[in-house]
Amino acid sequence: MSKLNCEEARKLSIVDYLAKCGINPVNVRGNNHWYLSPLREEKHASFKVDSHKNLWFDHGMGEGGNFIDLGIRLHRCSVEELLARLSADNYTLSFHPPLATPAEHETASVRDADEARITVLDVSPLQSPDLIAYLNDRGIDPTAARWYCREIKFRIKDKTYTAVGFENRSGGYELRNQWFKGSSSPKDITVISTHDNAQAVCLIEGFIDFLSLQRLRIMPDIPTDIIVLNSVSLIGRSIELLNQYQDVYQYLNHDKAGYSAAEKLKEAGIQTIDASGFYQQHNDINAFLLATKQQVPRQEIKPQTHERPGRGLHR
Repeated sequence: MSKLNCEEARKLSIVDYLAKCGINPVNVRGNNHWYLSPLREEKHASFKVDSHKNLWFDHGMGEGGNFIDLGIRLHRCSVEELLARLSADNYTLSFHPPLATPAEHETASVRDADEARITVLDVSPLQSPDLIAYLNDRGIDPTAARWYCREIKFRIKDKTYTAVGFENRSGGYELRNQWFKGSSSPKDITVISTHDNAQAVCLIEGFIDFLSLQRLRIMPDIPTDIIVLNSVSLIGRSIELLNQYQDVYQYLNHDKAGYSAAEKLKEAGIQTIDASGFYQQHNDINAFLLATKQQVPRQEIKPQTHERPGRGLHR
């Protein structure tokens, strides 16, 4: 077989290729195939492949794209190396017919079809037994969750669902239940001001981790605000806010995306205090919580003092 070019590679079926790699969907709903992400560690399937459009989207990373975009991430290689690999393997699985112009494919990689169709119908106090059971399964205290979360009734296409909703600063919601992980528009970070003129902030990747931290009671022993990214891809939106604090305690995931986000903070001149040591053997805070299966005593994280000139606090 002659060497594949980029146009041919983009037409290769993502679903078929993942199957060839031994990666199978956890759930299939219509054209949407849901997987445990092959790009990072996770416990709930949030990696979606639309077999009709032949595009993928990783909700946890906030990234997506076509076959080539996935291939270079899976194999950690360049485009040329991926094409050579496919050609050497005499790759002959099904080709996917083009469904859109190149321009349409480019814009499709940065949006998720389901999220674009989510319509929030109602916001109410958290009380559904199914959602409470979901929180219990994640080790979350429902009483604490009610302080920060709401029960969201939403619609996707012609079907209605409910989920635990965590509001961001722009009025959108992160949505979670036993089978669904998504968000309503607009997507944004969440900022929780817990103290007047707090000089420290905790930077947390997702709200389940934030609620897990509340359950564990492992927090800095000083007044701190909270910033929840809601997706590590939104790290850039936190930088201006982080510059307002003396101390930044970071609780990012122990995976490639988390390390990359930490590096972006460093490049932006944000000096953080790595507070993730207690879950060093786990991907995230919730994984640690579930592993311990019990509340642990409050642990004090000693703040490190360092001068940060020219920082005005704005609330």
